[in-house]
Amino acid sequence: MARVNRVLSLPFVLFCVSSFLASRSFSGIFSTQKSQHKVRPSRVLRRAEYSTVAVPGATGRLGRFVVQELLKDPKVEVLALTRNVSRAEEFLPVDDRITVLPWKPEDEAGAVSALSKADAAIWCAEGRQGLVALGKAFASRETRPSGSPRVVMCSSAAVTRPTWSEKQKSQFSGAADIPIVRLNPGGLLDEKRATEKLLRQSGASYTVARPTGLKDDWPTGRPLLSQGDVAVGRTSRQDLANFLVRLLDEPKATGKTFEVLTVPGYPKPLEYGEVLDRLRPDAVGPVATAWSRVRSWFGGQQAATYGVLQQLLPGEEQNSAGLAMGQTYEQYDKKEEGRLGPRGAERVPETLGSS
Repeated sequence: MARVNRVLSLPFVLFCVSSFLASRSFSGIFSTQKSQHKVRPSRVLRRAEYSTVAVPGATGRLGRFVVQELLKDPKVEVLALTRNVSRAEEFLPVDDRITVLPWKPEDEAGAVSALSKADAAIWCAEGRQGLVALGKAFASRETRPSGSPRVVMCSSAAVTRPTWSEKQKSQFSGAADIPIVRLNPGGLLDEKRATEKLLRQSGASYTVARPTGLKDDWPTGRPLLSQGDVAVGRTSRQDLANFLVRLLDEPKATGKTFEVLTVPGYPKPLEYGEVLDRLRPDAVGPVATAWSRVRSWFGGQQAATYGVLQQLLPGEEQNSAGLAMGQTYEQYDKKEEGRLGPRGAERVPETLGSS
C-alpha cells in the first residue's frame, strides 16, 4: 500500500503545480474584472541592506555610468576597481564616497581582499579573470534578508547562439545570422558564456543581465526583458546602468539570467518585480524539468508573449487592468480621474466618442 502511495505522489504533485502555474499564467487574461483591479504595493527600497558596492570595470564605458547611478544614493559608497588608476582620475567623478582600488584579477588573494570590503557588487569587467575571487568573496556571505542578489553581472545577449544547432540557427536566423554571432571575434561570446558559468557555480547570490548592442547615443527608454537568448536590438548604456543598480533591490532577479534591451520613448516602470517574477530561474534538475514541462502544457509560448507585451504598456505603473474607461495611462500614474469618472462608476456614453 505504501508503494502505491509513492507512485501516486508524483502525478498529485504535478497536478498541484500545474494548477498553480495555470492560475499564474492566465490570471491576467481570464480573471474577472474585479480581481484584475489589484492594488500594487508601493516599492520597498532594500538599500539599507548594503552601503558599499564594488564595481569591477568601473572605468569602462558602462562602469562609469554605473558608478554615477550608485552615487545618486547619498548613503552608498563605491569601490571602483580598475586596472588603470589614472583612468579613474580621468573618467570618474570627484567624490569622497569613491574609493579607487587597483584591479589585478590575476592576484586572487588581493582581489578577494578588495571585494570582501563590499556588501554587493556590479560586474562590468571583461573576461573571466577575477570571477573566482568574486565568488570567494561573496559565496560565504549570508543571504540578504530581502533575498535580493549580492552580485549583478553584466554579460551580453547572443552568448549561447554559437552553440545552437543548425536547425535553431535556421529557425531563428534573425538572432543567429547577425555579425557578432557569425564572426564571434576572438571568441568573445564564448568567453562571456564561460564567465556566466563561473558565477553560477561560485555559490554567490547573483543575477545575470544580457544586454543587446550597447550604444551611448541610443535614446533613453524602458528596459524590456526576455529569456531564450533571441533578443536583438540596442541598449542605452545609461539606461542599462540604471537598471543594473535597480537589480540590487529586486529579490525576484536572484538566480536568473535574462536579456535586456531598451525601448526609446517609454518611461521606466516604478518596479521590475512583476516581470522578473515571470522569468524562470537558472536552477536545473528534476523539479525544474517538471516545472518547465507543466508550463508548456499550459501555453508557455502564449504566456511568454503575454509577459513581453505587458512590458510595452504605456505609463510607469503598467497596470492596464486598473484603468477606468476614458482614463489615460498618464492620468493613472498621477492618480488623476479620467474624463468618464472613477473605475467601476464610469459615465459610459451611449455612443463611444460622443463624450
